[in-house]
Amino acid sequence: MAIARKHRSETGTTLLEVMVAIAIASIALVSFLTLVISSLNLEEQARNLTNATLAADGKLKEMERNGFPEIGKTEGLLDGQDPPHSSYSVVVSETPIQNVRQVDVEVFWENKQHSVTLTTFIQKQ
Repeated sequence: MAIARKHRSETGTTLLEVMVAIAIASIALVSFLTLVISSLNLEEQARNLTNATLAADGKLKEMERNGFPEIGKTEGLLDGQDPPHSSYSVVVSETPIQNVRQVDVEVFWENKQHSVTLTTFIQKQ
């Protein structure tokens, strides 16, 4: 009988071993879920930055198509754009070079908490 008990205890797992395995698996799962949530937040930030940069580039191209810009500042909302609740500001200023204007386009999102700025120079033709 003693031999049978010894053999049986070597092949089974104890409750303590099962609890330790579950604890290790739980820690790994929580770490993995934290990593996934963090990567989703970073992906959203990157997407918003990319879309804001594209919107600013579109405004710069629009300024270039309209010809030599007047000095001043223009602000507005970007309708139907991603990132949501985004707005823009265009500042046209003089440069030391005659017949050249500096154009700064800044796109804001998330209630102006984040922004991206693109700058170009436009020469009078």
